[in-house]
Amino acid sequence: MTDYLPILLVALFAVTSFIFATTRGVVPILTSGLGLLATLVIGVFCLNLLITIKGNSEVIGISWPMTLTFFSVGLIPVLLFARFIAKLLILRLLRDNDNKRRWLGGFMGGCLSQFSVVIGAIFLFSGFRIAATVEELNYTASLAREQVVEMGGNIPAYPRSVGWRDKIESIPFVAGLLDRIDPFSNREYRNAAALVMVAPAPSLRGYFIQDRNIIALARAGRFWDISQDPSVAEMLRTQDRLGLVFHRKVRQSVLKGGVGEQLRELQLRGYLEGFVDSLIPASIGVEQPNL
Repeated sequence: MTDYLPILLVALFAVTSFIFATTRGVVPILTSGLGLLATLVIGVFCLNLLITIKGNSEVIGISWPMTLTFFSVGLIPVLLFARFIAKLLILRLLRDNDNKRRWLGGFMGGCLSQFSVVIGAIFLFSGFRIAATVEELNYTASLAREQVVEMGGNIPAYPRSVGWRDKIESIPFVAGLLDRIDPFSNREYRNAAALVMVAPAPSLRGYFIQDRNIIALARAGRFWDISQDPSVAEMLRTQDRLGLVFHRKVRQSVLKGGVGEQLRELQLRGYLEGFVDSLIPASIGVEQPNL
């Protein structure tokens, strides 16, 4: 039941917004929703532009965490301005028009409030997905260390946030929508980054390539070659998860024929949990071919 936490939070928000809008009017909620929508559109466009510029220029030397911190702070005035403009437009639309005012109260107002709930849910779900992706990549990195073989049954459980993310992505059409909005938790990019982390880890790689589908996917995406790139290797060493997912070569690997679809369907959790189970009792893997 706890895996449904994000969905339950959205449901609670939906009920609360409906009740508030029916009793006090939908204008404040609708204004916030329109402000968030404008911020979302501008933010997604600017973030993808920033990823392209930073990925193709060595001049921008600021780390990705710092870059995104500045980027997020910069969106605050955008949100405030967009909300202000939205409020002005709504009030202008309603001026001296009682018929339109009735549409924004009561049951109809409650229904209109769900527009803002949907926009808020996109932000909330994206936040949960980002947190889960960071934890999942950290977990993958911990299993990529050779010392993990000696730990056997003492490896921590899979991050709980991934369960929240999986439930979010199980909602029809939601995963595809969020993939377009959030370039970090995009299933193609995050799974490509995970396979780049797996490639130089002999024991973990040895478990993955027991599956012929993984061998075909890894060769098509050339994840072993990508992991050997000096800039990628440095990101793996410094544990720069954002930089790895946004790296130009990782993103380009998704564009190869058929790789994107396979990465979207890849259930990384099953492989990682299977690898952990294989270490009980701990065993030493034999030499495996490169991905």
